[in-house]
Amino acid sequence: MSVSANPFLPVEEVLHGVTVADPYRWLESRNTPHTEEWLHKQSRLFHSYFEQCTNLARLQLRVQDYLDIEIVDQPAHLEDRYFYRKRNKGQEQGSIYVRNEANAEERLLVSPEHDDPFSSVGIYRISEDGNFLAYEVKHGGEDRKEVRIIDMKSRTVLTHTVPHGYARGFAFAPEGDGYFYVQETAVVEHEHQICLHRFGQTGDDEVVFRVPKLHGSRLILTANAVQLGAIWIHLKDRRTVLDLSISPFISQPRWRAVFRDRPVPYNPILCHDRILVLAEKDSGNSELIEISEDGDEVGTLMPPRATRILQCLVTRDRIFVRYLDHGVTRIGSLDFKGCPQGSVEVPFSGTITMIPAPCQNTDSFFYGYESYDCPLAIFEYSVKTGSSALWHKRSLPQSNRPCSVHETCFTSKDGKAIPVTLVSKEPESGSVPMPAIMTSYGGFGVAMTPQFSVLVTIMLEFGAVLVLPHVRGGGEFGKAWHEAGRRRNKQTAFDDFIAAAEWLHGEGITTPEKLAIFGGSNSGLLVAGAMTQRPDLFGAVLSIAPLVDMVRYEQFDDAARWRGEFGTAEDPDDFRALYAYSPYHRVRTEVDYPATLFVSGDKDERCNPAHVRKMVALLQGRKTQSSPIVLDYSEQRGHSPALPLTVRVQALARRIAFLCRQLNIVPSEGGNCETLCD
Repeated sequence: MSVSANPFLPVEEVLHGVTVADPYRWLESRNTPHTEEWLHKQSRLFHSYFEQCTNLARLQLRVQDYLDIEIVDQPAHLEDRYFYRKRNKGQEQGSIYVRNEANAEERLLVSPEHDDPFSSVGIYRISEDGNFLAYEVKHGGEDRKEVRIIDMKSRTVLTHTVPHGYARGFAFAPEGDGYFYVQETAVVEHEHQICLHRFGQTGDDEVVFRVPKLHGSRLILTANAVQLGAIWIHLKDRRTVLDLSISPFISQPRWRAVFRDRPVPYNPILCHDRILVLAEKDSGNSELIEISEDGDEVGTLMPPRATRILQCLVTRDRIFVRYLDHGVTRIGSLDFKGCPQGSVEVPFSGTITMIPAPCQNTDSFFYGYESYDCPLAIFEYSVKTGSSALWHKRSLPQSNRPCSVHETCFTSKDGKAIPVTLVSKEPESGSVPMPAIMTSYGGFGVAMTPQFSVLVTIMLEFGAVLVLPHVRGGGEFGKAWHEAGRRRNKQTAFDDFIAAAEWLHGEGITTPEKLAIFGGSNSGLLVAGAMTQRPDLFGAVLSIAPLVDMVRYEQFDDAARWRGEFGTAEDPDDFRALYAYSPYHRVRTEVDYPATLFVSGDKDERCNPAHVRKMVALLQGRKTQSSPIVLDYSEQRGHSPALPLTVRVQALARRIAFLCRQLNIVPSEGGNCETLCD
């Protein structure tokens, strides 16, 4: 590596015989005068760009209509009480409430109003007897949190808190005199610990379990009323593996190793006094099995399925399993012998997610439903009656015309047929080409299922069509579909996404000038990669919290845990694949890339903001770049969507304004649009 006292000189290093340039390595350091000055310059460019968006004020009002509504989430039903988080219309953040089931009397438990404006609260755990509630306090969009405890009998917040850090598990002690927890902080550098705190004690908490802290490792605490579980996830021989230890649920745990070094995915679930595992076979089939305390497989509760089992939830005498069946979400019911007990009747054309219950000794659970034109609705399912009841549904600012959904296929670069979903409002004129916004995910085996998005809804109102290619790397069609776009095959996900754009243009649905691509996190990487590989196909790019320097992604925060998905630059073959598609290393001097809005912030510790800082600097630092490269950067923004309402309204309105400006869409008062580039 070349080293210089001048921080602005490019860094070059030779990796596996390849000279890799990193011209903006200095922007990886956040707390330097140089980076601070650079960010101030970006802020001026950002405000200058949006001062020219004449429709911004109107868009803010439209976004406000959608976001400033009553929001209820995190429901929990315990005996005769409901616990939940609610944000009333006009409030910046949600508060935690409890409601008596008999008389519907609602009582405020905790509000973030007395903390700083960027503080948010959420339900973390509730003791099985309902005497204690643990809630999390987060600042901005960070992943780290502080955990505080409410004594429900005295209605007071206890003085002792779980320190600010990464929460990896929590369980109230069986006698109700304390709690177990795992909280990753910088205080303990060399090991992970499960600690026990007893109410009223002074001094250090007792360490009841410890394992080494390695690069990319994590310790997770899980528990029910019978058992404690310690799951240690770590890297071994460049594979991600996990160990499981269990103990009776007692105040002085007696740990026993169940298994060691099982390759992921292999997810243990404590089921009363038994141990279940969501496992994936070599064939890619997903199954639910039972193992003994020695780690031996002793039975199969749900036979292997071609698509991944997404969730498992345990009640008093049932096991509920959520899975995809040809793209449709199902919730199946089993008894503890694995005999099918029918399925939960859920809305058909949308996304279903089961909401974890506070304990397993329950006869009900909640699930959420949403679709392209239906915001989140929460249902409570009764095991005894076998029926669901609507518990809460978010409202819309006006009657919402249903979406028109069209499913078809296109051919990718290698000849593979790739499914694609097109979503629009009922066409008024049917004119083409039309403005289009396209996104996908293409990673971690995550399937693209129908979800409600305010950004998408407003863009559809303005006449755009939403395009969702189900690219490889996702989980729509089981392990093989994921493997086809994972690690050294990652380029396949970009090929599929690019082929979708070519298909849209070839079919006359849209044109490059009218096509915007957008995405966040792994999807942000997807659109940044597509933009650097085929800039001629797109008119605008919105990339939120992406990874873009794939050669160095492992060096930031805890990103080494993603080696199973992306590979590692330490391996020569993995490095060649990473370097070949890494957006930061694909930028060419002679190209004017499409107008791009990057979004990031200091509190993002999953996709470190250094990625975006470097990418923006590289794109802006070339004489051929005439299309705007804009950075929306905030000290408080992180990977979690927990910012105050006012900040969220402004940020979302700007993203829509950016897309409208670059696609030449002029929003009208009624929600329709005029397209200036026809």
